[in-house]
Amino acid sequence: MSYFFLGTIILLSATAIYYIVFFSLVYYWRETKANFIVVPLLYTFEFFITGFLIVSLACLLLQYLPDITRLISAG
Repeated sequence: MSYFFLGTIILLSATAIYYIVFFSLVYYWRETKANFIVVPLLYTFEFFITGFLIVSLACLLLQYLPDITRLISAG
């Protein structure tokens, strides 16, 4: 399996989990008064985007690492 395939599966599953939790928190927050636990959890997008970028960069690096090392050793 290629790194892009595994990275895509990881990113899709992380996205699905993120949005399931996000929409369940939004639904819970709609039913109750705002509290100190739910409101900060709604702003976890920064954590999600950081993980997304790390996995994307790792996949790109692992996919093209043989080409990069060939270019460096040939030059």
